[in-house]
Amino acid sequence: MKKIILIFLAFAFLSSTAQIDVASFTVTGAGYSTAVVTDYQCLGINPANLGWKRNHFDFSVGAGEAGFTIYSEPLKRALVSELFNEDLVFTREQKEEAVQNFTGSKLQLNGEGNVFGVAFQDEEIGGIGFSIREKLTWNSNLNESSSQFLFFGYNAPYFDSLVVSIEGDTIGYATIEKLKSVSELFTGTELSLLWYREYGLAYGRTVFSNENISIYGGVGFKFLKGYGIFDYRYEESGKLQAYSALNPVFRVNYDTPSPSMIDGDDYQTVGTGYGLDFGLSFLINRKVRFALALNDLGQIKWDGNVYEGEDGFLENIESAGLNNYNIFEEGQNIAVENTNWGEWIGLGSKTVKLPMRFRSGAAFIPNEKLEFGTDIIVPVNDVPGSYDKLIWGIGGRIYATKWMRCSAGLMTGGNFGTGIPMGISFFPFNNEKLTWELGLAINDVTTYFSQEKPTVSLAVGLMRFSFGHIRDTGKNIEVTE
Repeated sequence: MKKIILIFLAFAFLSSTAQIDVASFTVTGAGYSTAVVTDYQCLGINPANLGWKRNHFDFSVGAGEAGFTIYSEPLKRALVSELFNEDLVFTREQKEEAVQNFTGSKLQLNGEGNVFGVAFQDEEIGGIGFSIREKLTWNSNLNESSSQFLFFGYNAPYFDSLVVSIEGDTIGYATIEKLKSVSELFTGTELSLLWYREYGLAYGRTVFSNENISIYGGVGFKFLKGYGIFDYRYEESGKLQAYSALNPVFRVNYDTPSPSMIDGDDYQTVGTGYGLDFGLSFLINRKVRFALALNDLGQIKWDGNVYEGEDGFLENIESAGLNNYNIFEEGQNIAVENTNWGEWIGLGSKTVKLPMRFRSGAAFIPNEKLEFGTDIIVPVNDVPGSYDKLIWGIGGRIYATKWMRCSAGLMTGGNFGTGIPMGISFFPFNNEKLTWELGLAINDVTTYFSQEKPTVSLAVGLMRFSFGHIRDTGKNIEVTE
């Protein structure tokens, strides 16, 4: 396979757009969402919640909600900023330290942005919501050999011969006696990227109700436009799983023809697909909420620049390796160098399942100002974008005043370890005609007090409004979202 560092180009895009449900900034800091998030924010989480409203307004609209998360096992908190520093030049000792840091360590980046969302909710008709979201996920875990190639390039111990080409480029070679297959060299190495845009439409409503319990059901459909996928991993058994379909803006040249090859380097889709969400919610005695949901049952058919990897011998590399931790800038420079990393075989298309997950949640709402909740999110399959293991969260939200709400919780699992999320929302307008909400949240406040395994994150929302009604029911909804 060509271009050993090509995949790090994806970081440049990820840095601009977080953990689970990051686009729903109102619940990011609480540690739970499945049973309480509603209107357009519940799309992709639990469409059944469209059946109930967080206030007496029928319409909700929002834009400018986004966030990111960087979880780093290789780098201490003080060094995470070095991912964006292009001025530092490593000494050999610093490169050796970088290899040690990245060997067997997870680096996870998530980004999600809610470009636009709108919802209409009525107690009799039900609720319908629409949203446009951008989602990106990166996950890497390198073994010692791949870390050495990343930072040392042709000076890695594996290469015992250096030659200078006619063009003046230095190339590192491994002699026949030292030649090894990539399956032998990269056992345990995992690299994955998933980038797509979803256009979501969902409907939810009350399916049963009496004085003690209300049951809500919902379904959501998503049309997906894929912009990039990359999955490269060697299992302990030596089995290789490798495929990619990258947007032309990555400017990756595999030097191998493919029936799905796209000419030029214009920004465009390289796949399309669909996703389905199903949800159920229960309201018991107007104090307890319980919810179940299945998200992202679907797939994307990648049909642009599609390649599949095969095992092979690692013969040479034409790169001096990274000179700092800024894989955004340095990765772009190195990606154009020629590296033999197995073989890429062109494909006409490849269909990949979405990272499906099952979720359950509960919340206790003793009054209008206070709320406690919990969530469990279980990954169903293992594809790019999936979590390593289940996520569990618990927390609470409180209306400190009419103009401010605070949240805090505890989350553990997934790809991010354990963290304490916190958030705050403000309501510049909160009256009978209009509610305007804005706020921010982080996924782990302990990062700012500890150096090890930091989770640097931020979720923000600037324009989230509720307004209008088509009928006056004479009653407000007591439970707030």
